[in-house]
Amino acid sequence: MTGRGDEDQDGHDGHDSRRDHDRDPRRVLRGIRDANYHRPGIRCLRLFTADAPTLRGLVAEVAELRARHAPSLAGAPGHVTAWAGPRGRVEQFSLLNASGRCDDFSRDHDLSCFGKRFHDRTRYPALAALAGALPHLVNFRVNVLGPGAALAPHEEHSVVRSRSGTVGVRARFHLPLVTGPKATLLLDGDVHRLEAGTVYLVNHGCVHAAGNAGAADRIHLVWDMLGTAAAAEVMFGTGAVPAGFTRARARAVRPVGRRAVTRWERIAPQVAEAGARHVGYLDPQ
Repeated sequence: MTGRGDEDQDGHDGHDSRRDHDRDPRRVLRGIRDANYHRPGIRCLRLFTADAPTLRGLVAEVAELRARHAPSLAGAPGHVTAWAGPRGRVEQFSLLNASGRCDDFSRDHDLSCFGKRFHDRTRYPALAALAGALPHLVNFRVNVLGPGAALAPHEEHSVVRSRSGTVGVRARFHLPLVTGPKATLLLDGDVHRLEAGTVYLVNHGCVHAAGNAGAADRIHLVWDMLGTAAAAEVMFGTGAVPAGFTRARARAVRPVGRRAVTRWERIAPQVAEAGARHVGYLDPQ
């Protein structure tokens, strides 16, 4: 069920001014929680950088995958993303599921990391290696915005409640593979331009939108992870970095501008702010 929201009223400048988050995963989870409720917190973090051979390998494999497989179209009736108001050609290739079909998005948002796998590991070894290094994935997707395509402002929620009752975080990450200066991401009014080859935390609890005003496709790898202790240590702490990537040093991402947002689509929250005072690690589920 979706509804309408109003612009953030707290007057903050939309970004976290801290340049590093002390490799403290719990602190990062609390920052994600805070921004989820449109308070000062963590909206976008730079986490890893791919080396040149790794980025080339991922770009090549995604190009082959797109040539061989049909995507789902986000604007199609019944698509899990249709409520977000896609405009233009918005493609999704779902790479973590039980069926092995790239157009099967049926379990992309079920908050489970079980019963799903990356298929065709032999044909796509770079993609498989990255997915295999990320603990407790909920989904792993290729998202494409064609020239002129966009997702309208909408609000999901990073704060979730597990089946055991624990309140924690489902975190979203973007790895731009092909992008340009006219591709933008909006987070609670902050405009960002994400660099190819860099892994970012993108807080989807913020009011967010994406657009591609360029002449070529914008192609991102996007994935969600349960905020388990293992996942948080890899992404925000000192855990093993995926092969071919280097952990970033200066991680807070500054916006390049502001854009007013007065209306957006919203999914009803799982957890009211009063119930999210204590955010813990989730158990795998």
